[in-house]
Amino acid sequence: MNEDKDDDRIVHDPIEDDPVVGPLVKQAEEEAIADLAKGEFVLDLGYCHMLWDRQKKILKERYGINWKTPSEMNPMVIFD
Repeated sequence: MNEDKDDDRIVHDPIEDDPVVGPLVKQAEEEAIADLAKGEFVLDLGYCHMLWDRQKKILKERYGINWKTPSEMNPMVIFD
């Protein structure tokens, strides 16, 4: 028996499913990873929040896209 329920899943911003915007979200993620790699950041607790903040900033400043991070879309979930 599958105990997974749709309401137990992590949700993402629906704009990620848009055929035009989705690739930009992914591109911004790759750019954010590269930006963070240039600094002294380590893959540790809280890294995902730094990554998402940088990704969100890239999307807003470069493309005018208001993207919601996984933590914004799932306020009852604790991300490390």
